This record gives sequence, C-alpha cells and structure tokens, in this order.
Amino acid sequence: MMRRLGALAASVAGFGIAAVLVFSPATAQAAGADTTFTAIPPVNIGTVNLMAVSARSASDAWAVGVNYLNANTVIATLAEHWNGSTWQVTPTPSPTGNADVLNGVADVSPSAAWAVGYSQTSTGTTTALIEQWNGTKWTRVPGGTSATSSAETLNAVVAVSATNVWAVGEHFDSSAGGFVGLIEHFNGTAWSIVPNPDTYTSQGIQHSIPSFNAVVANSASDVWAASNSGVQTAVIEHWDGSAWSVVPTPPLAVLNGQDVNTVAVDSLAATSAHDVWAVGGTTGFGRHAPHNQLVEHWDGTAWSLVPAPAGTTTPQGLSSVAALSPTDAWALGFQPGTAVPAFQHWDGTAWSDVAVTGVSGVLNELAAAPSSTLFALGNTQAFLSANG
Repeated sequence: MMRRLGALAASVAGFGIAAVLVFSPATAQAAGADTTFTAIPPVNIGTVNLMAVSARSASDAWAVGVNYLNANTVIATLAEHWNGSTWQVTPTPSPTGNADVLNGVADVSPSAAWAVGYSQTSTGTTTALIEQWNGTKWTRVPGGTSATSSAETLNAVVAVSATNVWAVGEHFDSSAGGFVGLIEHFNGTAWSIVPNPDTYTSQGIQHSIPSFNAVVANSASDVWAASNSGVQTAVIEHWDGSAWSVVPTPPLAVLNGQDVNTVAVDSLAATSAHDVWAVGGTTGFGRHAPHNQLVEHWDGTAWSLVPAPAGTTTPQGLSSVAALSPTDAWALGFQPGTAVPAFQHWDGTAWSDVAVTGVSGVLNELAAAPSSTLFALGNTQAFLSANG
C-alpha cells in the first residue's frame, strides 16, 4: 500500500500531466518500419496519473488512475473514457477523501466496466476499492469479506464476462501472520474472496506469496495471476474453473550470466489457452545489483523462458505486455538508464527491439483491442495505433 502511494507521489512530482497513445501496426511482421502512433492526450483536469487502460475497440476504452487535489494533499480516483475522438472524465467515488486510488480497469461493454484499487483513511486504515460502471455512472461496490483479512489492496482486474470478473492484489491475513496475495471474484451478484495457495517453493525453499499484481483470463476455466515478489522464480497461479494452484516456472538462479535474487512479473497477456505471456524483470544481490528483463511464455503445457533481444536499447525490465495474435505481441519498458519508452515486438519466432518515432514521455501500460489496435498509456503521453 504505502509503496504505491510513494510511487504515485514520486511520479506526479516528476511528470504531472497524463496522456495516452493508440497505435496499429500495418503489418505486425514489419512492425519496426510500419508502426506509427497517434497521440490522444487525456483530459488534463489537474495533476493526474493514469495507471491502467482497457480497450474493447479503437473507439471504446477506459483509463483509470488518480487525481492529486488540494496541493497534492488529497489523492482522488480518476476515470476517463475514450470514444474514438475525445477523452471524457467521468465522476468516480472517492470514499475517504484522503487517498483513493484506482490501479486497474476492465472494459466489458458500453454498459459494464470494473475498476479496482484501494482507499486509505487519514489514520492508515486501508480497504479494497471496487467500482462498477453501469453505462451511466460509476458506483462503489462492496468487496469480499473475511474475518482474517485487513489492509486490502487490489492491483488488477479482468472480466471473462459481465458476470464473471476477477481482481487480484494483497491483504494482511491474520491467519497467515502477514501479507499474502488476495484474489476476489464477482459472480454476477456479489464479490467474494477466493482461497488460493499462499506459498510456493523455489530452489527447495518454501516462500510466501505476498501479492499479485497481474491477471489475465482466456475463459471461465482458464485464468492466470502473477506476483511481483518471487525469489529466483516467477510466481504464477492458475484457475482451472474450480481451484487456484501454483504452476511451476523455470528456476532462475542465473539469468544472462548474472545471479538472480528477486523476480517480478509485472504484466500478463494471452490470446488463447496455448498462448500466454508473462513479462517483468529480475534483480541480483546487493544495492547495485544488475537488472534483467524477464519474458516467459505458456504454450498450453509448460512455462518457458524466452530470450530477450540483444541490443543496446533493450530494456532491463518490462512493465507491460499486450498480445494481438500468436505472431503479434508487444512489450513495453524503458531504454537502459533513461525514462525513454522502449518497445519490443514478437513476430511468432523472436522478440526484437522496435524503434517507434514520435513517442515521448513515461509510458506505463499497453492494452490490445480486438481491432488490432494498441493503446499505450502513461503520465505524460498516450497513443493509439494509426490503423485502429
């Protein structure tokens, strides 16, 4: 919780205005030459930070985040809708009037969308925040409850349908004696906390799973959640329609010739049950430990490590991934040692660095729409693919 508040404050101090990009590759295989972006700056209603974007099409997308008010002493929720030509700010509840944050959004239909995050009172009490769009307005919806759960934060949300929605994050579970990953489900009537494994084994040692920050769904019986807090392995769980389970991923004691300590999966994307991507980064040991980007792929049977491009602009970590087809996926990071966006493209055989002109500012997240359109969202820029 507090680390998210700290990160938000730092990003606002450094960048301020929010924006979005949308982009469509004319041909995915020739993405480096044919990809163009069109800037579609969101409404600047103050000092804002957009955290997530979800798109149904090139003319229907939601972006959510926060708006810093009253000289940055109040953090309020923020939602903006893209109709194909303009962004429109839509009022959202901010229950505490202190710190109310939206971290994730799922655009289901013109009359259905979900946004999740957390609310924190001035005394430090933190609760999960879930908001629903009904086609007319956003309203707060109660989350799941548990006698052993407190200090809840939701980081991401995905919708299988309007009556089947998953949200993931973290909470303090007194029965576990600490923070563990939190998974909630909406069944069309109410939200409930769904039990999931709170430990995994790496290099023969059992570790707790303190959080989840990414979720993706292929169907009601095929949902994935990932953690940004692994030790020498990516931590990924799967829902098979009846229960959550930890799915083994490649051990990562060494990556690219460097020792690995922590492993973070920051984003998931999927086109089918046989095509799921997980991206993020790893760190080594020590204060100045090297960073490496992480890309793993699920082929329907097992997770495997996929090599990163060997280039001087190859990011040392990836913040987001979006997949349009098995031969057309995109990943987002920063050029090493800079805040300059760095894009990578998967053509069905290998990942390659892609030079995208006309893109500037800090970008946080990619989202794919069925029309072969990509949205790229950030603090200072936002873009839409040219052929969307």
